[in-house]
Amino acid sequence: MNLKSEVLRRLLLTKSLLSSGQSVVGDQPNDHLVSRQLLNAHDAADLAFAAIADHQGNLPPKLKDSMPQCLDAIVTTVDKSRGYFRQLHEARNILKHDGVLPNVQQWGSVAVDVFEKLSSICNSTLGVNLENLDELDFLVREDVREHLSAAKQYRVSGELKSALEEVGKALFAALNKHPNLREIGVGRGKAEGAVKLTTYGISAGDFLRLQEFLPEVSKFLSEPLRLSWRQSKFGHPGNWRDEVVDFCIRTCLSVALSIQSSPPIPEPVEFQYRYQYKVTAQEDQVEVWEDLTEDHLSEVSSNYARPFRTHVRYLKKGDTIIVPFMDPLASSDLSLAGDEIRRVQIRSEGFNYISGMLGLKGRSQYVNLAQVNLTCIPHKGEFLGQDFPKLSEIPWEADPNDSLWRLLDFVAIAPKAPPTDSPSGERKS
Repeated sequence: MNLKSEVLRRLLLTKSLLSSGQSVVGDQPNDHLVSRQLLNAHDAADLAFAAIADHQGNLPPKLKDSMPQCLDAIVTTVDKSRGYFRQLHEARNILKHDGVLPNVQQWGSVAVDVFEKLSSICNSTLGVNLENLDELDFLVREDVREHLSAAKQYRVSGELKSALEEVGKALFAALNKHPNLREIGVGRGKAEGAVKLTTYGISAGDFLRLQEFLPEVSKFLSEPLRLSWRQSKFGHPGNWRDEVVDFCIRTCLSVALSIQSSPPIPEPVEFQYRYQYKVTAQEDQVEVWEDLTEDHLSEVSSNYARPFRTHVRYLKKGDTIIVPFMDPLASSDLSLAGDEIRRVQIRSEGFNYISGMLGLKGRSQYVNLAQVNLTCIPHKGEFLGQDFPKLSEIPWEADPNDSLWRLLDFVAIAPKAPPTDSPSGERKS
């Protein structure tokens, strides 16, 4: 039977509202969970009855008690379970208006019961069974739809590992094209990604569980998708089960439908992707020296000798140096006279992973912060992107906790006084 898109859309929402409740029925359901399922079941029945009445041309023009009125307007030869749905409507109203929670024994399986009753009524009036309605038709992206369709076919044929791999591909395709979500990896459950998806109405718990069941999916440039299972974790046949595949298909579909039409949300851009530093000498004879990037004061003796520090050159007033992002840019140090200063890192010298493995320490070039002017200049146009406003040069500002770290650094590296003898002749440290 051909259905109007308005009717089909309501039926699909009906199925969606009931689908989550069908998989969480327990032996001892709690009143909070049952209350949520009852509200969803009532909304689902309301949608379904309105869709059927609309299709039959019997939709009441003004709905005061929409669900019961639409039910009465439906013409069908099967039992409409009028008594059951009137009780559902009454329980919903008591919950909504009086705050009285539903009886968990009576309504513990409300999602399953309503789904079965609605399926029977829809089959009689529309020739459509809710179970057979395919929400894949509402997916905008063809590749997501194809992968989930393949997953369903593998599920039917019992090829459960292949089904989960297709779900992984579908999730990758859905996330990869969304400007705010492309950095969420597939098969690598991380709380940050799950929390981000709650903005779109997706359960963080369901998404994290979905990630645990899927293989890792990655792609480099134009190469085909790469799939890898971690057997030592969850990638083994013990997790390739019918109910697992059903859950993953349903959850992935929910994610894809929820994000496909959502507008981009503004996201903060880290400093290093927009700016670099400019160091300008404020006077003549500004020394540039080279020293260790870490532990540079570990060998300082009482006369402030600096065994690792070497002079490089001097800057004249007005000389500038462009410095890429450094972390940290400024750090604690001591001058050759023993005064506390802040040094600015302007260049990193020949330190890499292999050097670190060999026990070698990195070296960098520095200037005294007090002798230079430090500003931030934007990267050239290719780093900005067309959607980013033009930026101008701004003064450098230390992070709020910089002064605290400065104090802690200095206390940690300050030369310690040699031990002295007490009057009693005991050695003190």
